Amino acid sequence: MQQYKRIGILGGISPQSSALFYKKIIEKHYQKSQDHYYPEIIMFSVNFGRLKDYQNNSDQTDYINEIVKGIDALERAGTDFAVIASNTPHRVFSEIENKVSIPLLSIVDSTAHYAIKNGYRKLLLLGTVYTMKEEFYKNGLKAQNIQAIVPTDTEQEMINNIIFNELILGDVENQSKNIVLEIISKYPVDAVILGCTELSLLITDRDTDIPLIDTTDVHAEATLNFAIS
Repeated sequence: MQQYKRIGILGGISPQSSALFYKKIIEKHYQKSQDHYYPEIIMFSVNFGRLKDYQNNSDQTDYINEIVKGIDALERAGTDFAVIASNTPHRVFSEIENKVSIPLLSIVDSTAHYAIKNGYRKLLLLGTVYTMKEEFYKNGLKAQNIQAIVPTDTEQEMINNIIFNELILGDVENQSKNIVLEIISKYPVDAVILGCTELSLLITDRDTDIPLIDTTDVHAEATLNFAIS
């Protein structure tokens, strides 16, 4: 029987991807162990609307504190470490990490390690406008000698609208899938980062010959491995 650290998930950003993240951890345990001795998991689901309001402010103090409050709740509940089941909050990962007492795993690091393992050096980064416009993802990958490029501003807005107006509501539209696939086809890269955990609800490896880095799947794998270590 595998012994695990107790996993804390900061979820709700959005509920759709958080449920998928939890499910992937359970599935990956079963694939590895073929038993039902699943890791103990505690999730704190944040107030998504309040967090979105804070995210739009130039002062990110409230945004950071809201996430820290959730992670502190996970610590009080007895978790040994925590993960954030979303890409966008990693824009302030270092600030969050400095304010909490339990270890945090970074989805950017998980993505970089996966890219290195598979020999990917030039990547197309898709996600929310925050993830694509800001430098936190690109800098995290650059530190591992990986180049990340992003779509045009117009394409970024299209992807962002699909995420917030459809995917976080669980609405998966074929027209939106075709839009994203058309954007992907324009860029000669080794692989594409689905840098929003909801994007894996829209497109999969079955939809394109270009390798996809599903950050939900990659981070769930890293989470389970860390819980074992």
